[in-house]
Amino acid sequence: MDFEEEPPPKEWGLDPFFFMFAKLYIKDILELKPSKLGRKIHFYKSHPVTKVEILGAVVFKQEREKFTCYGVDDSTGVVKCFCWKNSRQNKASDSGQSVGGLPMARQQQELQERSTLELGDLIRARGRLKTYREQMEVSAFSYCKVDDPTIEVQISWMREVPRLYRKYYDKPCLGSSAGKRPGDTGSDGPLTLSKLVALMVEQLREFLRESKVSTFCLQDLETVDSLVSVACRPLESTPTEEEAEIAASNAKRVRHVFTHAAQKLEEEGLAFVKKCYPVKVYQVTVKDQELLRVTRQIILADCKLPHNADQGCHFLSVFRSVTERFRSVNKAALRQVLDALELSSDIVSSTGSHYVAF
Repeated sequence: MDFEEEPPPKEWGLDPFFFMFAKLYIKDILELKPSKLGRKIHFYKSHPVTKVEILGAVVFKQEREKFTCYGVDDSTGVVKCFCWKNSRQNKASDSGQSVGGLPMARQQQELQERSTLELGDLIRARGRLKTYREQMEVSAFSYCKVDDPTIEVQISWMREVPRLYRKYYDKPCLGSSAGKRPGDTGSDGPLTLSKLVALMVEQLREFLRESKVSTFCLQDLETVDSLVSVACRPLESTPTEEEAEIAASNAKRVRHVFTHAAQKLEEEGLAFVKKCYPVKVYQVTVKDQELLRVTRQIILADCKLPHNADQGCHFLSVFRSVTERFRSVNKAALRQVLDALELSSDIVSSTGSHYVAF
């Protein structure tokens, strides 16, 4: 099957695109191909797209009684974005969730009401795609004005979107027939629950490396659409009785996948437990500035001792001192810290297991 060809409907749910807000260039949004089956779904290459997230400048504005239509320009094209004044998109989703005593949907509505957008303002919107008179439009679930005086948000967007295209958008979905040669059943075998956890570990590594997140709990991860869509991918093999019970509920499956993936990250030293009560909070190891500072100070102090004058401070000595302050830091995490300090030229490895600080 060619990568450009529309996959069969049974494979749509295998592709994370089907569940996520795709960050596409507006030029590509305008050129999306409608499904041959006539449903309200479009395709970027072989990826099914139902929802998008856009960021751009307002280049025209049309006020109506029930909505405002903004022309959003990201320098690749202009798309109409319909923002509803009565927040009709959010009324159905206001199911009692609250932050600070107010329902989330009401807080979102108040934020949108304060977001007075004029020509030239920067807008970020998430919404569903629709076609009107053969033109693609976005019907926004949520939108807001973005204050970006130092263009930090736009630079971040310009870095993130090309990376998404390279790594995901311009490649076939793993497990779909679009990514296989005729007769190829896949060298890795069917997708099992353990393979789903391994896939999530890869996604989390990338997410934590590219994002500004320094601490997280499982509940935080469960709000990230791109990660949840991976956890919800259907299993392709006959599960064990225990796996079947977990897979029967999306909530159980998502929690199982995230829990075991986080444990794997902890084993690899990419994260460690910062606190356990009332919920377990993980710290991204190399983003803990206090841990980096304390480790460097320990090495600096130990190198002044006479027996460390020649080779420097031994790894195990550093590990014992660090764990007096950070009890949940394992040896793999300390290796991550030492690599980060060496990369920034704060320390140097004099042998395979000895370090000198400056």
